[in-house]
Amino acid sequence: MSRILKLVLINIFMFAMMVNCGLKKPDLHQKLAVQYTGDAKLEVGGPYVGVEFHNSCMIPQRISFFYPVANSIDHSRDYWTRDSSFVAEWYLKIGDNPAVSIGRDASEFELTPYSVVFNHAYRNYSVKTGYRFCKDKPAMVLNITITNESEKTEEFQLDTRLWASIRTCHTFRPIEQAWTDLDSSTIYTHFDDSDADFADVFVANAGDLPTYLNSQIDNLYTPQREDERKGISKDKLEKPVSQFIYQKRLKPGETMNIVQIIGSSKGNESRSLVSYLKNNYRAEITNYEKYVIDKAYTHSIMATGCPKTDHSVAYAKAVMVANAHYLDGEIVPMPCPAEYNFYFTHDVLVTDLAAVNYDLDRVKRDLDYITRHANEENIIPHAYYWKDGKYVTEYASSDNWNNFWFIIVSAAYLRHSNDVQFLSRLYPYLKISMENALKTLEDDNLMWSYRPDWWDIGHNYGPRSYMTILAIKTLRDYIFLSTVLEKNLDRVQDYASLAEDMQSALIEKLWNDDMNYLVNYHNDGSLDEHYYIGSLLAAHYGLLDGEKQNKLVQTATSKMVDKKVGIYNAFPMDFEQWGDFMKFVGNEAGAKYYYFNGGIWPQGNAWYAMALIANGEKETAAEFISNTMSLHGVMEGPNGQPAYYEVRNANKDDLSEYGTVDKPQFLWAGAWYINCLYQLYGVVENDWNIALDPFLEHDQKECDFTLYVDGKPLLVSIEGQGGVIKEICYDDKTIASAVFPESIADIKEVDIQLGKPKHPYLYSTDAILKSCRFNKGRLTLSLKAFPGHSNKTNILSPTTPKRITLDGVGYQNWTVIEHNDYKEIQLNFIHRNADCDLVLEF
Repeated sequence: MSRILKLVLINIFMFAMMVNCGLKKPDLHQKLAVQYTGDAKLEVGGPYVGVEFHNSCMIPQRISFFYPVANSIDHSRDYWTRDSSFVAEWYLKIGDNPAVSIGRDASEFELTPYSVVFNHAYRNYSVKTGYRFCKDKPAMVLNITITNESEKTEEFQLDTRLWASIRTCHTFRPIEQAWTDLDSSTIYTHFDDSDADFADVFVANAGDLPTYLNSQIDNLYTPQREDERKGISKDKLEKPVSQFIYQKRLKPGETMNIVQIIGSSKGNESRSLVSYLKNNYRAEITNYEKYVIDKAYTHSIMATGCPKTDHSVAYAKAVMVANAHYLDGEIVPMPCPAEYNFYFTHDVLVTDLAAVNYDLDRVKRDLDYITRHANEENIIPHAYYWKDGKYVTEYASSDNWNNFWFIIVSAAYLRHSNDVQFLSRLYPYLKISMENALKTLEDDNLMWSYRPDWWDIGHNYGPRSYMTILAIKTLRDYIFLSTVLEKNLDRVQDYASLAEDMQSALIEKLWNDDMNYLVNYHNDGSLDEHYYIGSLLAAHYGLLDGEKQNKLVQTATSKMVDKKVGIYNAFPMDFEQWGDFMKFVGNEAGAKYYYFNGGIWPQGNAWYAMALIANGEKETAAEFISNTMSLHGVMEGPNGQPAYYEVRNANKDDLSEYGTVDKPQFLWAGAWYINCLYQLYGVVENDWNIALDPFLEHDQKECDFTLYVDGKPLLVSIEGQGGVIKEICYDDKTIASAVFPESIADIKEVDIQLGKPKHPYLYSTDAILKSCRFNKGRLTLSLKAFPGHSNKTNILSPTTPKRITLDGVGYQNWTVIEHNDYKEIQLNFIHRNADCDLVLEF
């Protein structure tokens, strides 16, 4: 019985049991949600609104609106102390007791990437506060529930005051003058400012209704009579507030239920929008949350057998879905739910390195968006955002990593999709990105850059390992794209030679024997003695020999890794001393152990994990990924909290800082985690194809995951024990290749049994695999690259071949490496023509 059939039968059985027993279907929201008690930074949001919280407080520090343009309510005066300001005040008065401030105490909470619910129990009452978001309308819903926990009936009065002044996107300019409209339950605040696109901010009530409304900040008081309303005249603008007072007599156990719909819109839309939302906000919330949950749980599979890993994967997928905002008429991926109201091409592309395994539609949509925002010269955008009354595009200069990542992701998309038509349309942009990227290639065959490593700060031009590594990988991916698309074929051999020359220069000129690491140099020719995470990509992309690769990984382990939190961005952490030399602006590099100056970044953890995998240390990589990159690993670490963060503090000398995070729901963090798991469990992409080198941890029985190949979603299932493949089956048909051919039949699953190989199979090849057959002792490979291409092909087999032919001619340049349970046959040859045939007779 096939594995898919078994899964189908199990699901049918479980559903039947639930029906027969009267059980409900599993609540996927509760399955995804995290319960947490402790100090935490939080960000959650939807397509149109996002909120930021600090210290587990119910009242946020920031509300970000993305429609009609990006504006925010944020009263902080300094980025580093932004936890000290709040967007609102809440006062609760019970009976004759004086009013008390609520909402600013640390509270326990239930968190998902799309919602948060806080709970706090006091002596005689409890407060529950939820923030949820609309799918298709520009609003969020704040639900405040106050319960009388005393033994007597009391008069409860809640006074909520939203400080409604806004700030513009990018320049962060305060707009503190507005006029208002009020009706019986809604305050509309109008900002007649072009930098804010003349936006309205509205707060409407859909639960218990207020007895008092006020928008004049100079008239904050408890009214003497009910149904009193105070607005701001259009002729006399003032600093606005949205104040509501609610009064309700509560018996023991009864509740006051406040539902505030908070949003932003164009002025001529506000009233009709509020009318719609009062009747439909529940459906909007349900539709949004179902959309995210479906993407996290039902559109693709990653089942490892470890509940914490599987939950971390689902949560990461949900982050990748939820971190998307409205921008100029479209919903596009964004770094954070509330901070960074900009589209960053880099963040989207590195996220798609994970998504390309299981969500091709997303990757295609992103690549299309990038090209649609290129300029007339086909230069792709670096960033896109609203600023000072207009949309602004920053384009990728020659000294910009986006040129590399754009080509790398496009090549990965082609390998997984075989979508030649779409890539042909992208090719003019890819060509310009390749040409622009090489403009900082100097005569030493190294890439020079103004910035150290992957950073976007600093200004000191010199040869860089990170940029050279990416350039080599990009050249080879561009060769693959050109070969498949049959474009620019007259340049392919030149680019291949250049990549080889650059790889030689990387090793000869940037490998430092004293440091046992790939290094950088300053403009004056002096050595930059820092260790940077970007150098680890050389191991991941296979640019070093085995000895140097191992030294690189072991050096990073000894110099840069803190096993509890991850790998330092750079070491030593002394960039506060290099401000003038590197031309940093102020303290932008950060304090020691933080931000660029030795902080922990998710891509650094990923690159280290990938280097471990490349170095054959998969068990170590698995432990590192689990401890430092998974949601549960972060929660269980120093100052842990639920977070896929942008940066983490590595200051082990101060336990109050050690392990704390900033920007706790960051797009690429979840993506790098998923990317690492795909590679850990055996998805291997070289420059030409996708292959499987499966792995199970020592106590792991099986692993199942969705993998797109040739545009088809396959279920890959791994079982057994051992370091190599015993047998591979496509829908129960035995296959003699761990490398996927460029075109596959309409199959549904790939079953892999680990163990001693039953027969020879193709382990790897530096070419496109057109076909592979094993029949009557003959393994026949049909390969494609370009004339003059240097190919290394490996075969694993229980026996040694008797004869090998290449294009019909006897071939002698092969070696056999003996392993305990199998033999590894290594072949190195040059393609005389684009296509070649390799036959091994056993």
